[in-house]
Amino acid sequence: MSRPVVIDGHVHWGRWRPEREGWPGATMDEIRVALARSGIDGAVIMPTDEADNEGLAEALAPNPDGFHFFAWLDPHHPDRTMETLERHRGHLAGLKVHPSLERLRVDDAAWAPFLEFADEWRLPVIVHCGRWQEMASWKFCLTVAERHPEAAIIIAHMGGDLPTLQQDCSLEVQRRALPNVYLGTESIREYYSLRIALDRLGPERILFGSDFPLGWPAAYLAVFDGALPSEEERRLVLGANLLRLIQQKRLG
Repeated sequence: MSRPVVIDGHVHWGRWRPEREGWPGATMDEIRVALARSGIDGAVIMPTDEADNEGLAEALAPNPDGFHFFAWLDPHHPDRTMETLERHRGHLAGLKVHPSLERLRVDDAAWAPFLEFADEWRLPVIVHCGRWQEMASWKFCLTVAERHPEAAIIIAHMGGDLPTLQQDCSLEVQRRALPNVYLGTESIREYYSLRIALDRLGPERILFGSDFPLGWPAAYLAVFDGALPSEEERRLVLGANLLRLIQQKRLG
């Protein structure tokens, strides 16, 4: 059987703000090398917390093949951010929300115009989720998914970087059965949480990601291997699911 197309669903371009000292950044050349060394064919590319969407659009322009542009949403400068989304709407593949770094829960009204934009144009939205439950709980993503049924809501890190968060998240997603909710595997080390999620939700709801340059892509492919995926699970999780979501974008 031929090797499935592998798309890394979570890669950052650029440098982080000075207060993230020690967090590595990445140029387009460094991203290409990392993906090639890891046997990955393409990626979702988003800015860092510098929210340099214009810079990323310029960096992608010479050779966009295999890359999918997700804009970083800055709720503190809504007019400027919305202008950027409208200007690059033809090239946008999705949006990124980081409640922890922006200090604003995803269900806050400040995010609503961007989520309505995603709803209107059927754009997937990746939402960072982590240990800071008051700010970045996966539970808030389910509220947003109910409010914006046309936007695919991707719960990053499978709900957080603890097995309890990951497994509670997949259980509640299974219970709620919201058709527009997906789990991203970026930075997940717990292969057993991934196996549980695959069994609960089916491979159609799981998207591979690494969070490069904060994580090495090949390392998270190895974690996925630890979940003993079938060939069909590999095909869907490693690329087909993400490509399907991106192709649902409304044109106009």
